Amino acid sequence: MTRNDLEYVKSLLSKGLIDGPVLELGGGYGGATCRELVQSTGLAYESTDIAAGIGVDFVADFEADDCAQRFTHNQYGCVLVLNVLEHVFEPIKVLDNAISLLRPDGKVVTITPCMWPIHSYPIDCQRLLPDWFISFNKRRQHVYLLDAVFEFVGYGPISAFNQSGECQLPSPWRSNIGRWYSKAVHKLFNTSGRRQWGESHVAIGAVFAKR
Repeated sequence: MTRNDLEYVKSLLSKGLIDGPVLELGGGYGGATCRELVQSTGLAYESTDIAAGIGVDFVADFEADDCAQRFTHNQYGCVLVLNVLEHVFEPIKVLDNAISLLRPDGKVVTITPCMWPIHSYPIDCQRLLPDWFISFNKRRQHVYLLDAVFEFVGYGPISAFNQSGECQLPSPWRSNIGRWYSKAVHKLFNTSGRRQWGESHVAIGAVFAKR
């Protein structure tokens, strides 16, 4: 979990968009989770992963058809799916299974890299772009995407990066001089240049609420 990820979750908590009990997917990977942050607010917290390990309360494979049967209730106020969807072959099934565990008005919070170096834990399958979340929202009538917190984590609302109807990735350059210098290097030398076209570490934060 990155600093920007943590700040995104903190902002959702401050807005009252995360309610308990909270279930976090992928809690056994060995890195930081939201356990302490969530519990510090007084909310109940549980963690799940595909294998038993330290900090894992339930073993469950969210790509399996019988995933929901491993849980005794479907009354979670929030399911956190943070930096998980890029590591699975069927992200839609994972998200559907997470939503099935929510009570009405419950929320699924996702953070998913859309531009990131390959990082296999144990596999790295894909990068999901803004249109994927928008399309999922259109195809699932029992949930709705909260536009106000749909953002490039650490950069701002995705709507702010729409130009002429097309979404643009955040730029690694903070000035026009740097941007045009980078483009010139790419063009003249047919190379990746001294900077990438876009920021190399960009993730999307999205929240789906259950109707």
